[in-house]
Amino acid sequence: MKSMPYCPIGRKKRHTVDTPKSEWKKYRPDRYIYHLSSRGYKDLDEENLFYKRLSFALEGICGIEKGLGGVWANNQMKRVNQLWPICYDSWGLNDWEYLDFIRNFDVWRIDTSVINNTWYLDPNLIYGAERSGDASDYLYCENTVHPRALKLFTFSINDCKYLYEDKANIEFSLNPVDKINDFIDAKWKKRKRMLL
Repeated sequence: MKSMPYCPIGRKKRHTVDTPKSEWKKYRPDRYIYHLSSRGYKDLDEENLFYKRLSFALEGICGIEKGLGGVWANNQMKRVNQLWPICYDSWGLNDWEYLDFIRNFDVWRIDTSVINNTWYLDPNLIYGAERSGDASDYLYCENTVHPRALKLFTFSINDCKYLYEDKANIEFSLNPVDKINDFIDAKWKKRKRMLL
């Protein structure tokens, strides 16, 4: 089966960087950063969801050399309401729609210690943006993130004590998706150890 390249957000226009590269700011991220990808339609069956996730496990998160706009990632995983793209795509949702919206994302944890990608502060946010957190929370990389650096999680909402003013108090945990993570480990990580 041919894996499909995956665009983190379905709207190509958003996957461009208009800021000249001479103005980009390099940034050394934390060891773990997080790329969110929408699972797509709510009625996506388990088999198609598995194949969509498998494309990441085989291809990685595709960058410009694979025809996409690059890789965007979050440098924090504490404030769910300030994660890209949740902070931008949740306008106009009521509280329950908002929680359902959050649950619709897969979280790909990127281990930056096992790849050599160069990271920048998101060039689209250098001059600030409405509804965003600290500039160092949003990162960008031109090149594909190799699958060996990935681990897949899903959101589990633990508590929703206060969801009105800016939806700020959502308690959540990340649950690993063992089937995909075991595949990544077997295909990329164990294989590399065998070559050493």
